[in-house]
Order: sequence, then structure tokens, then C-alpha cells
Amino acid sequence: MQKSINDLPLELFQAILLRVQAKDLFRLKFVSKLWFSLISDSNFVELHLHHSSGFAPSLFFNKNNEEARLVDLHALYNEDEEILHAAIKDVPLPFGNNKKERDSYYFVVPGSYRGFVFLHREPGFIIIWNPVTGSCKKVSHGYSIKKDAILYGVAYDASNDDYLIVIAAKRYRVDCFSLRTNSWIKIDAVFPFPISILRQCLFYSPGLFFNGAIHWMIIQDSCYKDMLIFDVKERSFSTMALPEKDHVGTLSDLVILGECLALYLLSYDNGKKTKIWVMKEYKVQSSWTLYQIHNICMIPLVLSSNGSDFIMQDTKGDKIYKCNLEGELLQCFQLFSDVIHGAFFRRCTVYTQSLATLPNNN
Repeated sequence: MQKSINDLPLELFQAILLRVQAKDLFRLKFVSKLWFSLISDSNFVELHLHHSSGFAPSLFFNKNNEEARLVDLHALYNEDEEILHAAIKDVPLPFGNNKKERDSYYFVVPGSYRGFVFLHREPGFIIIWNPVTGSCKKVSHGYSIKKDAILYGVAYDASNDDYLIVIAAKRYRVDCFSLRTNSWIKIDAVFPFPISILRQCLFYSPGLFFNGAIHWMIIQDSCYKDMLIFDVKERSFSTMALPEKDHVGTLSDLVILGECLALYLLSYDNGKKTKIWVMKEYKVQSSWTLYQIHNICMIPLVLSSNGSDFIMQDTKGDKIYKCNLEGELLQCFQLFSDVIHGAFFRRCTVYTQSLATLPNNN
């Protein structure tokens, strides 16, 4: 008698499905009731999330407020034309045909986590969206980020399976929106320095969520000084020193490279140079490791799948580069020839697919 895949032991069948990317699993859900039940199970979704680090990350880019472009960063340099063609995909953004929302202001992209992309529009709201499942929520707030907020960020609270939006206003009040409770609350968190010092500081916003905390770079006296850290579970602030201080004129930001917190500095003094500091062990100052790429300024996105190369974008945003850890330029890929240029910074994020849904959508 001929057997089908459904005759496999459940544990083996699940192990096979865990090796399939989320976008393909979402289609496979509809093969049968058994497959739908297994792939939709919350425990399987969590298991798949933990396996997702083995899948290639994508670059998510807001092209024109109507479409986003997803780019498989590891497949870009494949010589197979079919694989290369499949590496780039355009998808409609979740607000559909709402022309007023599309045209009034560019959606910036504060970041992504657990397969969700965060889109912010000034003034007034943030959209949280999973491009694979379509799970989506629009969160309105009364702030103008540009005018009212000194910092903001998005995060995930694993202890409560909750997505959070954190905003600190110029009056030094910290508010947090919980998707699970669908409400705003005031956080009684104390900044780790006096208000008199806080008034002199600026913050790179939005912050970077990593290891259960949101991280911002602190700017004081026209220099990058330290990092401000907000622990999501403890609802508390702390600081951490940067590996070096630099003037604000240097383009700099925090990124995640190879599951490590990292900082890049683009220098135009005495020739172009890209400096990348990687913190190999979180909160251990001695673990900061410096990599330098000379004669070019680029923004690091990810480490390659073998951990030996940086995949980076140029500051104009239309090219993707691969460089080895010694700073040698290996390959270049022309990527965005059909998008509206300008304000590329904050219109993209590195994104990993998932089957996750929002807390109130389960």
C-alpha cells in the first residue's frame, strides 16, 4: 500500500515542517485540515520562530507608501537566475487604497521583530504588520514624534507575549502602549541621570530593540556619548558606554549583526571609512570588536550566512554590497532602480519571516 506524508510519525512530520520558510508554510496550511491544525498551533509557531534564525533574512523597504520590497539578502549573489529572480518580491502595504494615508507623509520603519514590521507615520499612528500572515494593527497616539517626543521605540515583552510602543515626551513622561491590553499606561521609570542633564541630551530615535531592551544612542555636546537602555520586563532605564565617542556629523547608528549588538560610524574625514563595532558579549565592554572598511561609506545590514562577510547598503540606498571582515569589497548588486529616492534612511529594516499573530488576534 502506498503511503503518504500524512502517515509519517507526527514528530517527524513536524521536524520537516520546521525547515520550511514561513511564507511557504502559510500556503501549506490549506492543503488539509491536519496541516492547517498543525501549522496554526501556537506551540508550532513558537518552535518555528526559534528555528527562523537559520533562514535567510530579508531587507524590507517602503518603496512608495503603496508597496514594500522584500529582498532575500543571501540569495542576491546566487548565479542561478531563477533563484535571483525569486530573491526580490514586491508586496502591497496593509493600508490598501487609503490615498490620504499613503500620500500625506512617508511611513518610516522603526524596526521589526518576530516577523512583524513596524511602520510609523507622522503625526499620530504606528502600524504593526506581519507581511506573511497579514496580521495587522493600527495604533493611534497623540504625539508628534518630531515635536513632542525625546525618544520612542517598539519592543516585545516575552514574559507577557506582548508588543509595546514606548514614547517619552519632552515633559519627561514615559508612556507605553500594550497591544495585549489595547491601552496606554504611564511608566514610573526614572532616567539614570538628572533632568538637568537630560535637557542637554538628544537621542537617536527610534531605538533598537535587542535582548529584551530598547537601545538609543545619546547625543550630548555634539558628540555621541553613551547608550540609553530601557529594559522591557523591568520597566527601567540604564546606560552603557559606547566603544568610542564621535562627532554628530558622522552618520552612526545601532544595528544587530550575527545576533550581536553593533554600532557603525561612517567617517568622511581624511577619506571615506566605515567603522563597525560589534559587541561579542552583551554588556561586556571588553568584548567590543572593531572592523574597518576603507575608501567607502556603507550601512551594515547583516552578516552573511557563513559569518565571514558583511552585507551592506550604500547611503543612497540603491546598491547592496558584500564585504569580507577584512574590509575587501567582494560584490555589488544594483537593487532599487525603480523607487523614489530620498529619505532612504529609516525606510527599511532587516526582516525575518514568521507565522506569528498579534496577541488579540489569536
